[in-house]
Amino acid sequence: MKKVMAVAALLVLAFLFAGCGDNPFDPEGWQTESYQGFNLRWRVQGSDLEVELTGPSTGWVAVGFGGSYLMHDSNIIIGAVSGSGCSIRDDFGIDSNTHVSDSSLPGGQQNVYDKSGSEASGSTTITFTTPLDSGDIYDNVLAKGQNCTVLLMCGADGNDNLDSNHETIANTSITI
Repeated sequence: MKKVMAVAALLVLAFLFAGCGDNPFDPEGWQTESYQGFNLRWRVQGSDLEVELTGPSTGWVAVGFGGSYLMHDSNIIIGAVSGSGCSIRDDFGIDSNTHVSDSSLPGGQQNVYDKSGSEASGSTTITFTTPLDSGDIYDNVLAKGQNCTVLLMCGADGNDNLDSNHETIANTSITI
């Protein structure tokens, strides 16, 4: 009888704790990473990565995927919102401190679409979609379930010049 009670107690405990793990996805499949004033949301939709980035500035904001050292070899998506609309660009980190538009490099191309952005309460938000594997030599190949280092960056308040230096930079790791 004691064995039956012990097994029953273990089954009850297993049932109670089975649903207690953290689910990184919201009901629509979005994952979120909030870090040092930035909020990054992403989800895989087929062969694409949908991204929403909010940064603590009314200037430009950017996210860099992968890379070997700081910005070097990172696939950087950078955007700003101004009175004339939203500008989002696909860049590549040519060294640890410099990035340029993919399309300015031999064979490079812009691989972001469904672009939009907004500013509110002292923050800038950009949203975009990019292929997990664009075929562009200046874009890192991403895969669902892959661990990926990301850089989160923003320019000074009011600075919408996508070629200017960042005021804030943070790095973290996410699972695609």
